[in-house]
Amino acid sequence: CECDSSFFPFFFFFFSSLLLSTFTTTTTAFVVTPQARRSSSSRRWLSSSSSSSSDDDEESFDIVIIGSGLGGLCCGSMLASIGKKVCVLESHYELGGCCHEYFVDPTTGRTIPSSSSAPQKDLFTFEAGPSLYAGISPDQSPNPLKHVFQMIGEEPEWITYDTWGAFLPEAPEGYELSIGAENFLKILEEYGGPTAVQDWETLAAEVRPLAQTIQQIPSTVLRNDWGILLTLILRYPVAFAKVILSASEIVKPFDLSKTSVKDEFLKNYLDLLAFLLQGLPADQT
Repeated sequence: CECDSSFFPFFFFFFSSLLLSTFTTTTTAFVVTPQARRSSSSRRWLSSSSSSSSDDDEESFDIVIIGSGLGGLCCGSMLASIGKKVCVLESHYELGGCCHEYFVDPTTGRTIPSSSSAPQKDLFTFEAGPSLYAGISPDQSPNPLKHVFQMIGEEPEWITYDTWGAFLPEAPEGYELSIGAENFLKILEEYGGPTAVQDWETLAAEVRPLAQTIQQIPSTVLRNDWGILLTLILRYPVAFAKVILSASEIVKPFDLSKTSVKDEFLKNYLDLLAFLLQGLPADQT
């Protein structure tokens, strides 16, 4: 699921690929071919098998990717979309790296692989990584993962949150409201202090131009060679100039103590949002 919200759509998740020190342990191989990628069923993209360094069977691939985290899967799917035959190696029994969910049997406490035939409705579901994603369902989005789906020409059905709820120290009974700026102000009015609404409006006015600037440049045009002249500077000259002028503000940590935010409830709420989006408090975001 993703949160189809306008709050902080420019926070993204970056995961390191799994480094395998040896191939003597059992590894799952996933073969991604152009033909499989264009299959009507996304489940046919990957065919799995067990392999090790002692295997006699050999097969040729254009690209071998170690680690089926988000980066590995994105890389593999994009390469397959341009006709490369790709093999993705993964030592874990779940795909996705940090970006996967897993199941636990409440009667035994044992972890149940998603490939198990056990009815998932009887299991507890946990997320290994981020629990909230932003900017994936809109057609125009700064989210690089959205760009990958658009480039390979295939997307899942996006299920968006239409409500937002939480249990907070100030709201131990919990609350649930529809997503939107007006409803967020209602939360601040009910649980925040006397300056909460004004603090938020002042902060939003400060960061909104930065968010708009960032959203004008797709992250997929960024590169570390002279090709950036073609992909970024020549195609988005005005947006690039704005980013350069605002670079120091964009890249620095979002330290709430140095902003207009004084209300403690709002500070804690923004820390919560930052943690949900990338696992760190606001001053490390």
